[in-house]
Amino acid sequence: MEVKKRSYGVDVSSHNTADLSSMAGAGAKFAIVKLSEGTGYQNPKAPVQISSAKADNMLIMGYHYAHFGADSNRAVQEGNYTVNSAKYAGLPVGSYLACDWEVDDNNVTNGGRVPSANAILAFLDTIVAAGYKPLLYSGAALLKGNVDTSKVLAKYPNSLWVAAYPLGNGVPASTPDFGYFPSMEGVAIWQFTDDWNGMSVDGNISLIDLKTDGVPTSQSVKPVVKQPAPQSFVDDLGDTWYKEEGKFYPNGTINIRYGARTTSDIIGTVTKGDCVKYDAYSRHGGYVWIRQPRATGQPGYLVCRQGNDPWGTFK
Repeated sequence: MEVKKRSYGVDVSSHNTADLSSMAGAGAKFAIVKLSEGTGYQNPKAPVQISSAKADNMLIMGYHYAHFGADSNRAVQEGNYTVNSAKYAGLPVGSYLACDWEVDDNNVTNGGRVPSANAILAFLDTIVAAGYKPLLYSGAALLKGNVDTSKVLAKYPNSLWVAAYPLGNGVPASTPDFGYFPSMEGVAIWQFTDDWNGMSVDGNISLIDLKTDGVPTSQSVKPVVKQPAPQSFVDDLGDTWYKEEGKFYPNGTINIRYGARTTSDIIGTVTKGDCVKYDAYSRHGGYVWIRQPRATGQPGYLVCRQGNDPWGTFK
């Protein structure tokens, strides 16, 4: 599918409606749907938002809200999580998939222009290896000051999706003011308002032709249908778990429990400096739990986050 340059589009998350038909009716030709964040969140509306956009003949894209800052190892981990989230939500391989890298309590943006660019490239390389097209999203000022975008563009030309609002935040706008356009190289999409046509949705305009790769159904459906099945499961307590192999290094002493409940029996502890290998995680009850395979065959469970506050580091 292809949309020509100077086409309008929207980007949506769980804060927006699942039905995008009104946005398509207002002239949006593409939709960029939030898929995931960090390694512990998936947009619950993403599958429906993608289906809605497809039904309205909009070009579909996705984005991931980054937590990796300038950490390239973490970026690869988040890239793999994003790919799984994209396939689970039904974003076809060959679609654009953006890294949303911006100021946030969970994302360190002052790690250096080159290290930050290297981490972003590690993320983009991971999603490109899975067959998706790369985009990098952030505000114009942050990209200019904190990321060596020339390094990113040298590998992935015309891959920037830049936010810059001529009228400021919260002011409705229907068309962009190109006299204000941020002077940057390699911009594919400009997000020019956070209230497009008074619909409380981000408004974007394409600066190049955007085209997704057409792949025959017989080739694209298989990974989308088969891949998600082993990636998640529901345990006997009704909690959803997502398969992910990684290493967790606690900041202090944490109990290992028989089950993923704070009331479950304690079967051991880990302390600062220990390396905990895990094969799945689940978010419930205000915590993020990880599952630790054990030699006995009975896995152990421990908390790695309370809310969004990590109790250690991940690799």
